[in-house]
Order: sequence, then structure tokens, then C-alpha cells
Amino acid sequence: MSQAYVRVKVSGDFACWTRPENKVERVSYECMTPSAARNILDAICWKPEMRWVVTRILVLKPVRFQSIRRNELQSKIAPGAVRKWMSDPGSYRPLAAGAGEDTDGTPRNTLALRDVSYIIEAFPHVYQPTAEDTPIKYMAMFNRRVEKGQCFHRPALGCREFAAAFELPDESEKPVPDTIPIGRMLYDIIFRNSGQDNRAIFFEAVLQSGILDTHPDRAIPDEAIRKELLACSSRH
Repeated sequence: MSQAYVRVKVSGDFACWTRPENKVERVSYECMTPSAARNILDAICWKPEMRWVVTRILVLKPVRFQSIRRNELQSKIAPGAVRKWMSDPGSYRPLAAGAGEDTDGTPRNTLALRDVSYIIEAFPHVYQPTAEDTPIKYMAMFNRRVEKGQCFHRPALGCREFAAAFELPDESEKPVPDTIPIGRMLYDIIFRNSGQDNRAIFFEAVLQSGILDTHPDRAIPDEAIRKELLACSSRH
């Protein structure tokens, strides 16, 4: 695998990467998951010819939790309703998330992280590289977009409402000295062809001196699973 990689700093007031073992109430992992980091990179620069492979996540601020009580919507907005609102803006009716009888909200508790900052290190895995279609091409493209503050959509720190700021990191920034055994963490999802079940891949995560090692060669020891994961794309 390529040794060259990109680095981007992301930060925000709140973050929540929900542990799947908690059913109704949201409880965040102590650190960003590799799949969440990949989605942040995709929000900045995504191309169908490649996928980002996250190798390390550096935690720049101490892990601190905060409990948040809020109302969450239970229903989804249908695409047909959106098209109707676009053609007839006067017909738009927002979904209310209050706790009254005429609203769709249900009170939920979230144990989120607060005041977070990370450095993501990753490299582009090109599915079918050519002389013109190389990892260096996508790394340069990514760095240009970060420098200009460009993105396809605003990156989020777990929940969509927890928006992330992103920038090129200051090389003087160091991870926190904390070592935290996180336990079983979601690495990513293998998206398979239509009619086949997608597969969630987990790994044993340890925040070692503020660094989460997510390189697939070490996080996923099964070579067959690793190859299948790197070959797939959620948007193919």
C-alpha cells in the first residue's frame, strides 16, 4: 500500500459516533470511527474511481462527554414530498420536533463528545490505476480543496447537526497523551451488490497516546475481508 497520505484537521463543538450496542439512547465512542473519518474525506473530495483509506486518527483534545436532551423526529421526508415543495413552495410544511400532540418528536438523551479536534491521516486507494489516474492526483486534488475550504457538502461529526470545520493541520499540533481501551468499534461496512446483505466490519480499538491506529493491514487481520472492503464503494 502507498506510504504517501493526506492530513486534515477537523473540529467542532459537539460530536457523536453512536455505539451500536446502545439501542434507543445515543452514547458516543470516545473517538471518531474509521468509517466516519472516511465520510468526512468523501464530503471534501470524492471520486468514483477511488476510496479513502484512513490509517490514523489523532485526538488533539481531551475526551470529554456532555449529556444532551433533545427531540428527534421519527418519520422521514419522502422524495415525492420534496419535489412537490420545489414545484409549489407554498405547500411546504416543516416537520415539528416538539413534544406536543401535533408534532413528530420523541425526547431522546445523547451522551456526546464536546469541544473536539482531530487530525485524520489517509491515502487514496485507486481501483484501477493508470498512468494518468494515480493516488498523487487525488491527494493533490484533496489538498487544494481543503486549502480553499471547498466541500461537496458540509462534513459532520457523527450527527448531521454537529457540523465540522476543516483545515490543513498545523504540524506543531500533538495528540493528547491519553491511552483509552475503546473496545469493539465499527471499522466500516462492506457494500455488496443488490440482493446481497451488506456486512459491518468491527475491530478492537485502542486509543494509544492519543492515536487510533486504523490502518487496514493491522485493524483487519483477515486478508479476504480486507480485500473485499477495499474493493467496494458505497456509491458504485
